[in-house]
Amino acid sequence: MKCKDVMHVGLQWVAADASVRDTARLMRDRAMGFLLVAGAAPGQLMGVVTDRDLAIRACVEDKVPAEIKIGDIASTEVIVCGEDDDLGEAEKTMREEQKARLVVVNDDGKPVGVLSLTDILLHDHLRRAAKTARGILAREAEGPHTPIDQIKLTPSTPADEDAASRQDSAMNGRRLDGPLKMFP
Repeated sequence: MKCKDVMHVGLQWVAADASVRDTARLMRDRAMGFLLVAGAAPGQLMGVVTDRDLAIRACVEDKVPAEIKIGDIASTEVIVCGEDDDLGEAEKTMREEQKARLVVVNDDGKPVGVLSLTDILLHDHLRRAAKTARGILAREAEGPHTPIDQIKLTPSTPADEDAASRQDSAMNGRRLDGPLKMFP
């Protein structure tokens, strides 16, 4: 199977001089977390931006989103694959680079699609797709974690458990409209 057989062809672009605020709104309104960043020439790929980039590179720095340009926070090292590349090779690249998306380019190097982990999970052999997912998600698993013996839990009383079981919550399929109990 080739990358072009499963890639998403509805490319979504944002101008490099667009603000972080406008880009976040675009992502929200279109329910997407990945955009290609346009360079100076039409169809020129300057980089990519994800919703994670917005959070990590803009929001956390306490900057004003309307004043930050997407080109300043976009990932400019774009990982690509060819539209005629074998899907297995693209999956290998995703695992090695720990990227959930690759930009698919034609023979001229122009973007023609995006290949995502979701595309692979929907179209590829389950075992190979799961291997790719594990490889990509390894970055998350290797992140900083508190050792289990250092996690501080606040014991609950039987009365707390009883009250919690009768309270509406998202966990049991009901809406939480009441006050929240904060634990130290």
